[in-house]
Amino acid sequence: MVANPSTRKRELYVEGGGDHNPSLATECRRAFSKLFEKAGVVQKPRVIARGGRGRAYKQFSNVVSTNETEAWLLVDAEELPNGNSSQSPWDHVAARPGDRWARPSAATDEQLQLMSACMETWLVADVAALQKVFGSSLDASKLPSVEQLESTDKTALYKALEAATKPTKAGPYGKGPHSFKVLAEVSPAALRRLAWGKRFLDAMGATK
Repeated sequence: MVANPSTRKRELYVEGGGDHNPSLATECRRAFSKLFEKAGVVQKPRVIARGGRGRAYKQFSNVVSTNETEAWLLVDAEELPNGNSSQSPWDHVAARPGDRWARPSAATDEQLQLMSACMETWLVADVAALQKVFGSSLDASKLPSVEQLESTDKTALYKALEAATKPTKAGPYGKGPHSFKVLAEVSPAALRRLAWGKRFLDAMGATK
């Protein structure tokens, strides 16, 4: 029996948050909740932090097959997909050697969301958010421009972020200590300047 669309649960399965770290998972959920609130998402999905990307994919696949839950999967692209987000995200993960994921039969393109190339791309998109966490000594000149972000690979982005935050008291940047703190400060307007960021907010029903 298919659930009434108006009564279906909404769930977002997220890569990250730590496999065995409840406090980090809580921080992950709080960061996304703040982002959704700022973005004007009326029906916020329940955020489920699954740690490893494989675990997130498997749980999403199990849930989406029941058609009782409106579900999405959000993972790092890892390698750079098509920068204008026109490529099917399922084609990307199916071809990626680290994944080779098959699209669940009930899943649509919209239900797979990619952070291209990684979550840090979204963080660097909002320098003001980085400054709230790292302070005024952040060296923003070390960071790629927004126009370059979704064509900057993961290794180069991490190096730039480390260089920009190294002079600060809170730096250098570390994924565990800093990622969700910055995400909680990211503005929807900054995220919308990224093709894949805008795609995510639109999928979540953001009004801002």
